[in-house]
Amino acid sequence: MHVDWSALAIWAPATGGFLGIAYLVYYTGLQRGSVTVVSTAASAWLAVTVLIAVVAFGESLSLGQAGLMAVIFVGILMLSAGRLNVTGISSGLPWGLGAMFAIGVALALLDRVTEAAGPMMAVLVVRAVSIAPTYVFARLRRVTVQMPTNRNGWALLLAVGLLDAGAYVGYNLGVDTASVAVVAPIAAAHPVATIALAVALSRERPHPLHWAGAVAAIGATIGLSFLVGA
Repeated sequence: MHVDWSALAIWAPATGGFLGIAYLVYYTGLQRGSVTVVSTAASAWLAVTVLIAVVAFGESLSLGQAGLMAVIFVGILMLSAGRLNVTGISSGLPWGLGAMFAIGVALALLDRVTEAAGPMMAVLVVRAVSIAPTYVFARLRRVTVQMPTNRNGWALLLAVGLLDAGAYVGYNLGVDTASVAVVAPIAAAHPVATIALAVALSRERPHPLHWAGAVAAIGATIGLSFLVGA
């Protein structure tokens, strides 16, 4: 495939920058706040991507898409209400919203990178550039990168890296062999597994209003992915 280097030089740095920021914000939120709240809010990135596609790139927004985006907004408002049934942590909602925005912008711009360089080159370049925000953050905050000190730490780090990369590969393989309308809703449901693990392993006990907000936001995101992929 012919690579449009001028377009790649324009869109790839911005896309990689926002993706790197998204990782920083998301993992900080998981560390400081509720996994249920942060992962649910971040999963609504699709609404941001659709909104940017409409406002910046002239795509149309159907009535159904607008309605589901409104449901996502209501679900996020529900996540902001009620107290967590866990002491010592905040809800982490601002971090989740920050990740939602950054991921949404990155994936909206990724479409332009893919047009310029093709899917494989786009992913490789963007993931490479996404390292830059982490490096800048570490330099500005004078953060020392600490490597794991035992086998369990290395195993956990390796597992997280493989799962993260595997998710991207699995999604690309999925859309290559099946319709986006089938694959995207399944991928959009990923917070279900995250929340289940948070409840089982971290003993999180979200407020009933948080549960309702999570169900509303995740359900609307799955529905939105159906409409976007159709």
